[in-house]
Amino acid sequence: MEVRKKMDEGQTVDFIAAVIPELNLRLRKSELKGDYKNIIKLISQFAEDVIYAKDWHRFEWIMQVMAYVHDRGTSELQFVINGLLPNTFFRLKKACNSIEWNYLEARLPLSIQRLVLPEDTCDKEKNKHAEYRSYENN
Repeated sequence: MEVRKKMDEGQTVDFIAAVIPELNLRLRKSELKGDYKNIIKLISQFAEDVIYAKDWHRFEWIMQVMAYVHDRGTSELQFVINGLLPNTFFRLKKACNSIEWNYLEARLPLSIQRLVLPEDTCDKEKNKHAEYRSYENN
């Protein structure tokens, strides 16, 4: 089994700037160097702007980037994401109607779903599929 290398701080900033070009100049500011909390806040603010613009595909892309950074980042970065992302999603949910939110929620990467969705929601989904299968057999 291949062990994945963790991205250091510089690699994380370079990666995010490369895949989300709108954030490139803001990420390159000297006051953001070494400050994971503000980097994640910057991405969260951009995600919120994208939600208000109703650009669902762009939001999905940002969440895929966030999941990749979470999975490959240092333990310090993972700690920051674990702390900030649930609050961010609470704000994002307020910006959408229920249909839009259900659409976005279903397309979140699994690592992000585990962070931001209540565990009982995942269990309900599993039960819903189990109930559906039981009716198929009748």
